[in-house]
Amino acid sequence: MYNGKNNKRGKVSRFLDPRAPTIAPQTSYAPTRTATKPAGYLQIEQASQFQQDAPEFLAFVKDVVNMPVEMAPAVSEAISQQKWKIAPNPLSVVRTAAHQAAKRFSI
Repeated sequence: MYNGKNNKRGKVSRFLDPRAPTIAPQTSYAPTRTATKPAGYLQIEQASQFQQDAPEFLAFVKDVVNMPVEMAPAVSEAISQQKWKIAPNPLSVVRTAAHQAAKRFSI
C-alpha cells in the first residue's frame, strides 16, 4: 500500500514529503501601461483629426514624418490603420506603413 514516502516504482515523492522544500506563492501579476506616450504619439493623434489635403496635415507629413508632401495619401492610410497606437515607436510604424501603402497605390 502507498505510505506517502515512496511511490509504486520506489521513487521518493517530493510533493508529499513534509521535509521537501516549499515554493513561495506567486504574487499576482497585473500588467501596467505607462502614463507617458511614446515620442510622436500626440502629433499623430492630432494629425489624424485633419483631412489629408489640409495645410496642417501636409506640414505634419513634411516636418514630423519627414516625407515628401506627395506621400500625404499614404501617410493618411497608415494613420487610419492605427497600428501606431500600440507600437513603442509610432513614427517608425507610420513611416513603414506609408511606404507599404505607397507601393499599393503605385505612387
